[in-house]
Amino acid sequence: MSKSKTISNIRKSIALHGIPKSELGENRRVIITSVGTERVTMQAERRFLEWREENGLDLDGPYLKLEVMEFLQEYAEAHVQSDMDTTRIALGRVLSLRLPPVESLIETVRWGRATRWDEVKAIASHQHEKNALATLVAHDAGLRASELHTLRRLDELELSRHRTWPVSMFLGRHDVVRMVATGKGGLRRPVALSGCLADALEKRRRSTPLIIDDRGVHRESLYDIGGGQAFSQSFSDASLIALGRSTGAHGLRHAYAQRRVRELTALGYEFMAALQLVSIELGHFRPILAYYQPR
Repeated sequence: MSKSKTISNIRKSIALHGIPKSELGENRRVIITSVGTERVTMQAERRFLEWREENGLDLDGPYLKLEVMEFLQEYAEAHVQSDMDTTRIALGRVLSLRLPPVESLIETVRWGRATRWDEVKAIASHQHEKNALATLVAHDAGLRASELHTLRRLDELELSRHRTWPVSMFLGRHDVVRMVATGKGGLRRPVALSGCLADALEKRRRSTPLIIDDRGVHRESLYDIGGGQAFSQSFSDASLIALGRSTGAHGLRHAYAQRRVRELTALGYEFMAALQLVSIELGHFRPILAYYQPR
């Protein structure tokens, strides 16, 4: 099915241009009254469906709130807060979901609040060993939950050739082991993992890969650590116990980005140059300048 037909199938909002909101009654939240709002809504739908396609999810649904939040968290890595809020509100409208705010990584790096190291340790202390190690690895290497299942040694898997990997990647990091993670769209990128964590990972290496079914997407996991949706749930549950609130595992990537930008600016990088390099380390090649507006 084409994206355009799928969009018309998932839409629960009704476009009724020019009708005063006071006349819409109880259904006013799902009725679009302006051309501009309809355009923004269509754009948000298309971005969400493109993300589903990149991640091997069925375009025809079902459209789970958990998946919408995962999309928004990834979208937040390369878009400013105003764009994030517009997209979140539009998807909430068409899917009839209440979606909590998601903080833009771009603004988190400079002004926001990422998961602190003491919080990471507290959360890991309430997880089983394989999920606790996954938390530390994701925090140290800036990995998505799904990417934890894809880790390979650098001599085992070739990096994607259609991208140029800067020699300055991971500048300022010492005693690290470079590995390969496969991200969205099948992009195989280098990641850097602290030597002690790389050693701990190797101790949990399987003799043969295990096929993991993560919401219908099959991945070969070579290391016996948490990953995917099961890991995300473990992280949220442990966070609720340790901190009294449920924070998402995606905050580990925000913490990585914030830490790396600080490291690079300490080495003399301008903020925007540091942010651009870190975005590549995270697996993004969009021009950050196109999304960033200084305050």
